[in-house]
Amino acid sequence: MDKRYLYVFNKESDYKQIIALIDLDQRIRYYKNDTDILIVEADLDYTLSDFENFREFVLGELLVDFVGLFVPKNFDFSPDELKPVLGKINYGIYDIANFILEISINKLDGFKKKLKNHYYNLVGIENLNTALGFIENNFNASSTSKQLYLHRNTLNYRLDNFHQKTEIDIKNFKMAMALYLLFKR
Repeated sequence: MDKRYLYVFNKESDYKQIIALIDLDQRIRYYKNDTDILIVEADLDYTLSDFENFREFVLGELLVDFVGLFVPKNFDFSPDELKPVLGKINYGIYDIANFILEISINKLDGFKKKLKNHYYNLVGIENLNTALGFIENNFNASSTSKQLYLHRNTLNYRLDNFHQKTEIDIKNFKMAMALYLLFKR
């Protein structure tokens, strides 16, 4: 069965109390790596909302806060690469869209460039240009199809393929804005 991961970074580097609370939840497990990031593993049915509730529980019980990245399925970044980024963003649990927004707001251009390359390699230039074209045409499929010289079904197929590979649903405004900021700013 597939797993979901949350990378947890505590800026104070104290994970003992967080680990004690993780041990209370039978649905999640943890392991720590050399980069001082706690990797929390859960089954696919453990959602972003569940991780947000866990963070609220930790905050309420321990008065300890942390940064968490809800890792997309096809995310090829190691905790080594993420540690400097997680140390510079605000506390909270981030899905990929909020993570991209936070990187853009904090002007972490080095990592932003790595993230752009990751998505170019993951979905290909055609799917990426289709997604960006859809955003630039105000989410209008007919206009996008005409501008990109695509059949409407091909457009929908590419958008669905993009969503499936990246977990970024560009029909959702916040996610579309994150993608647009990543590639157009």
